[in-house]
Amino acid sequence: MGTLGPAMNVLWPVFHDPSYRPAFGERLTFHWKANLRMLRHPKDIVLFSLISFAPLLLLVSFTRLFPDLFRAVSTPTNPVPNMAPLLFTTLVTFVVFLVLQHLAFVVAINLTYVPHVRSVLLDRGVPLCRRCAQLLPPHAPDSACPECGHTESLATMSDSGPHGVDA
Repeated sequence: MGTLGPAMNVLWPVFHDPSYRPAFGERLTFHWKANLRMLRHPKDIVLFSLISFAPLLLLVSFTRLFPDLFRAVSTPTNPVPNMAPLLFTTLVTFVVFLVLQHLAFVVAINLTYVPHVRSVLLDRGVPLCRRCAQLLPPHAPDSACPECGHTESLATMSDSGPHGVDA
């Protein structure tokens, strides 16, 4: 799974370096393989679903906490309710929900799907940095990334998992 980092674009996921321009068929192929790869990781699917549904839960909670904001009231003296405040509140809530939903989707994609796309690209022989997706020189794929300084050979305690060593 990925991590929130400097390579994470808030408005749209960065799958690979913009200078790498694969043909449509190639893009379709590696995204298809990345989707299949992600489907084999239930942890990523659950995390993606939880993050994606968070704005919906916020919307339902907001409408339950403030039900009077979403109600048009008529009085005996004025039997026709004033709909302007209700329409304004509904429109503002809808726009805020759409923005939050988009941001949640981008975060979910960056944390769960983008690492699979980058792994598929690396498997296809495209030399790129796993962290920021910068294209690396083809003659020295193990060198440090010129953009973020990340190298595959520099493993830290947080990068490496358990290897069966008892402490």
